[in-house]
Amino acid sequence: MIRLFIVWSVFSVKNSAGKIEVIQRTLSQCGIFLLRKIMRYVPLPVTLVVAKGLCASRLLGRAFRLRNAVANENYRCLTGQTSRLDVAWMAVRRRLLEEAATWGQNTVLLQQIRACAADLDAVVAPLHQQNAPYILAPLHTVSDVLAAIIGASVTPGKASVVVSSSAELYSAPVRALGGVALAYCSIHQENKTLASGLMDLITDVAVGQQNMIIFPDISPDYTSQAEGARVAKLPCRLFGRSAKLHSGLVRLSGAIAAQVVFYHLSYDNGLRIHIHPPVSSQNVASVLPVIIESTLRKHPQEWLLWHSHSLYFINHSL
Repeated sequence: MIRLFIVWSVFSVKNSAGKIEVIQRTLSQCGIFLLRKIMRYVPLPVTLVVAKGLCASRLLGRAFRLRNAVANENYRCLTGQTSRLDVAWMAVRRRLLEEAATWGQNTVLLQQIRACAADLDAVVAPLHQQNAPYILAPLHTVSDVLAAIIGASVTPGKASVVVSSSAELYSAPVRALGGVALAYCSIHQENKTLASGLMDLITDVAVGQQNMIIFPDISPDYTSQAEGARVAKLPCRLFGRSAKLHSGLVRLSGAIAAQVVFYHLSYDNGLRIHIHPPVSSQNVASVLPVIIESTLRKHPQEWLLWHSHSLYFINHSL
């Protein structure tokens, strides 16, 4: 009788847990649906103000508390600043803007994206007309999804983002929602399909058929962890310290003698883009750390990678 009661209790608990999971999944789906409706019909500034207030009261962003501690310590050690970063708000704002630009199709934000794309196109269109190959290099500020959408919206209207292996799975649901031709390929051989597509991408970039987008400020430590192997790094100086950046941009720009157009986004009562003059492939290695450091100093509240534990200061003996 006792055994029967134990068996009955176990199955009852499992059955109840299954029902609770279904309820949680349903509530989550309803919440996402409601969020997307809010991002479409509610004025974006109002939504952001409310969300920022909820973050300030710690009703939103609790999952980012540990990230917040790491990010602020990195910021203090590198810059010497005593002001604090709000990593929770940065993450929440990023999610809201991405939802507004994709599933929400918020008209105001889409207009701002088009304005940013027009500014970027004013820089790259002349290069395209001169048949000069170029690579777009946005930094991880505000939203990498929005930065990629903008990069895919300029001449010739098609782009591929070069990412580390399996990263293409993260943004797959939002690719087509920005209304642009945006694809992904990998510089790592673990995903052979994507890696083989890199050769086609390089050829397309060389002849001006599509744009290549590379995020140059990704930590090489992130790529090492993602791939389970060490990658080639670019020795440099950042914040007065010896550092190592991911060398993918330097190698790919050198392979096709492509100029590099660096840009990053900021958000202050609207989305804005900051574009650097094109850099020749020979100067990318020296200019890259300067642009990264200046961006982090000027717009620290916009950069999304402060929480990376090692950043660019990896103690690998290579």
